[in-house]
Amino acid sequence: VAVLFPTCLNRVLAPPGGAPALDGVIVEVARRAGRTLAVPPDAAGHCCGMPFSSKGYDRASRTALERTARALLRWSDGGRLPVVVDASPCAYTLRTAAPDLPDGLRERVERLRILDAVELAAELLESLELAPVEGRVALHPVCSLRKMGLEGALERVAQACAREVEVPASAGCCGFAGDRGFTHPELTRAAMRAEAAEVAAGGFERHHASSRTCEIGLEWATGRPYRSIWYLVEEASRLPGGSGSGSGMA
Repeated sequence: VAVLFPTCLNRVLAPPGGAPALDGVIVEVARRAGRTLAVPPDAAGHCCGMPFSSKGYDRASRTALERTARALLRWSDGGRLPVVVDASPCAYTLRTAAPDLPDGLRERVERLRILDAVELAAELLESLELAPVEGRVALHPVCSLRKMGLEGALERVAQACAREVEVPASAGCCGFAGDRGFTHPELTRAAMRAEAAEVAAGGFERHHASSRTCEIGLEWATGRPYRSIWYLVEEASRLPGGSGSGSGMA
């Protein structure tokens, strides 16, 4: 059993093409692998604080972070259960947040096991019956995933779920910068120029990453829909007549 924290990124920003909500996809795939994920009923309103800290609003950031840290401790039964975070930037923020917390709370949060959802996907591979999907897959390891050293895990997950997987050689920062891409899309267009050209020339049919805001920037820059890597795992583990056949996901 583990706790799944659906971040405000994924609560607010819907996936493209009418896809189901990400937290439901993760819970369903975990169920197929024999794992139980509990989604806190009061997750709404909790934030890691990064949207505030990135703009210099330190007090607001600390307030949001402290509130969420206390909730994580409560949801995880004081750290007994691991916490899975469904967006890489938020996972990175929470994994490195302890120094910004007050004494007493800091020590308790340092004992939490906080997993990026990509880590969970990699853990579940051996427990899932997978039918690799056809078509070429383009992967984009977002900056926070690279900082956590998890780009290899992202590739392992994709390679288990698809026949052809590639990380464009020029893949780097998408330039979305949290939410700056909403107001300055030219940043993403400039940062993505080389990678967008590779994606256009690569004949890719599927495009995946692990941060909804980055995925929006990638989609704007390339004209291709980017979705969480979990949608690929869900499709590859959706077996006719098997454990995944009744999910109703598309």
